[in-house]
Amino acid sequence: MTQTRQPKPATEGSAQPPALPRLGRQGPATFLALVGVLWFILAVIVVARWVTSGEYFQPAPHIGPDVMEDWRLIALRIFEAISLAVLAAFIWYCVVKPLRTTGKLSLDGKFVIGGLICFVADGFLNIKEYLFAWNSANVNRGVWVQFLPFHSEDAPTRYAESLIWGPPMYVYFAAGVAIVACHEAKRVRRRWPNITKFRLFVFIFAFEFTFDFVLENIIIRTTHAYAYAKTYEPLTLWAGEVHQFPLYEAFLVACVGCMFTWARLEAEERPIGESPIEVGAHLWRPTLQPHVRNFAVLGFCFLTLVFLYHLPFNWFGLIGDSYADLPTYLLPGY
Repeated sequence: MTQTRQPKPATEGSAQPPALPRLGRQGPATFLALVGVLWFILAVIVVARWVTSGEYFQPAPHIGPDVMEDWRLIALRIFEAISLAVLAAFIWYCVVKPLRTTGKLSLDGKFVIGGLICFVADGFLNIKEYLFAWNSANVNRGVWVQFLPFHSEDAPTRYAESLIWGPPMYVYFAAGVAIVACHEAKRVRRRWPNITKFRLFVFIFAFEFTFDFVLENIIIRTTHAYAYAKTYEPLTLWAGEVHQFPLYEAFLVACVGCMFTWARLEAEERPIGESPIEVGAHLWRPTLQPHVRNFAVLGFCFLTLVFLYHLPFNWFGLIGDSYADLPTYLLPGY
């Protein structure tokens, strides 16, 4: 008869600690939602202080003798009109129409709303120095940079942050390029079914880099809506000119676009409402889950824009040594 061998008792010198239980995989939704809530509260406070400030909620002053050519001013107004039309299209097709059809926000709709809320973070561009120049002819009510955290006392507070073409950029350079890139990625994968994800994203990055480079240079050269006041010269084309362009701008914008594209591509391969951003929302009570998902996407938008764009843009600008020869209508009031 076979006897069952009993395990030997562990001696004092050979005792093994008990195995640790496996950690549960909760997903990032709770953390991202916390970030989204904090940013939303901060954005509301900043905008409220700006709107009620009196002095800062006024069109930026026109300084100096330089006057825009008529054709540039017309081009600027056309650019503003096109931007409004593009934004309206995104809101209709990505937010309003899905809500009317399903009663829920799609991931694209959440990206659109997240981009609009994160436009408040645009003030971080000039939080230390005047790195991103704004045209005083933009339709504007000044800027809220004074009320953002980490604002330097020496940084300007009176320039013409655009309220017309500025917010749409936070939509079409994020949600917009992700929608187009995902559509084209499907075509590429059908044409080359064995393509790796790395090669696919090399194509996506090249597309988004080229899109930003071409579009921004057309806008800058035709409208003077904005300019790059101070840049890192080794990575700057046409250094010292009013239309100088830092290559890291297109690189950073492409990085942001790739991150949004990745999230959207992953979401297409998962059940609806289970994008990689929203994983873990199911751990909350059902009545709170939609809010957790919404704020998680907002937190994702904020972290992506700040860490992939605003912080590196500021770093390159602050160490930069190439100053654009700007007309006075692109200079801050004070």
